[in-house]
Amino acid sequence: MKIISVNYQRTATINYSILGKFKPANIYRFFCLSLCRDEWYNVRVTLDDIKKLTGDKSLSKFNNDFREYLDIKPYYIECGFIHKSKRNIYHIPAMEEKCITISRDLLSYEQPVAVKGFFIQLILLSLFSDIILEKKSIISALNIDKKTYDKYLSALIVAGLVTDGKVLVLHTDSILLKNNFSMQKILSKSRLLKKDMLNVDIKSENAK
Repeated sequence: MKIISVNYQRTATINYSILGKFKPANIYRFFCLSLCRDEWYNVRVTLDDIKKLTGDKSLSKFNNDFREYLDIKPYYIECGFIHKSKRNIYHIPAMEEKCITISRDLLSYEQPVAVKGFFIQLILLSLFSDIILEKKSIISALNIDKKTYDKYLSALIVAGLVTDGKVLVLHTDSILLKNNFSMQKILSKSRLLKKDMLNVDIKSENAK
């Protein structure tokens, strides 16, 4: 298993709504980023740290691809130089009703990021869509071509994560875990204060 120089979680949740927003590789990259979240679901790591998890040689398009979804904001830190160093803070979306919890054990499988992202997509489809997990339906649901499907599926079979047949059988033991909504993100004190102030304002307005 790949280890990075920051603390990271044992699990990460992925919402079903992400399915149509990103390609398989980016879904797996999101999973890796989410493993580095804090209790407020914020992530403050460098792209170099993420590359150590994903195995990517470059993540030059990562911030552009995820800027809106992760509400990426810059911040600055002291590094002993005249000018402060610019870093990014990533905001992981809260758990939705339709979501899955994936163990970091998925990191240990030596498969390309796109293949592991495809596996996550298959899990989401199997739990929340109305389709049967067969080739034609999956290709249509994920909008991928047959060649790409065959390539990803072959890699998953070799990894022992899928058994092919009339309908795919996913082997998710130790990877797919039970959702725990008590682990939902905690509002920071500043956000709680703003929420309380808003409630006070609403009550005051209603009392008029």
